[in-house]
Amino acid sequence: GRRHPPPTLMSKREYISPQGLRIDGRRSTEIRRVQCKLGIFSHVDGSAILEQGNTKIIASVYGPREATRRSEALPDKAFVTCEYSIASFATNERKRRPKSDRRLKEKGLELKKIFETLINTHRYPRSQISLFVQVLQSDGGDMAAAI
Repeated sequence: GRRHPPPTLMSKREYISPQGLRIDGRRSTEIRRVQCKLGIFSHVDGSAILEQGNTKIIASVYGPREATRRSEALPDKAFVTCEYSIASFATNERKRRPKSDRRLKEKGLELKKIFETLINTHRYPRSQISLFVQVLQSDGGDMAAAI
């Protein structure tokens, strides 16, 4: 193919600068830095913050505890709920997201299905485990970081 001279400034469509760096400052061969801190909140049963590159996710868990609605209590295992949200300041996009954003509900359901297979729900009959995941800063790979 035909070779084009490298651009002098990175545009939004370019992923590698003339200096060989990605938008987030990594070289093309470098992976994102990952950091995790557990137990960041004392008033929940579990919590963590995960940083994967410039993506930051915070998660908290309540439970197992008595189901809030008896109709949701399952006789043989725990009922899992998951709420996934994106902080209004997490992206450069400044549009307001309604609480009923379909994409966020779908991601919450995906996480719920994943965690239902990972949690030994059969050990906690007639109880509820609630997961809350919030994207504080988004730079790609939000769902991978949330899991």
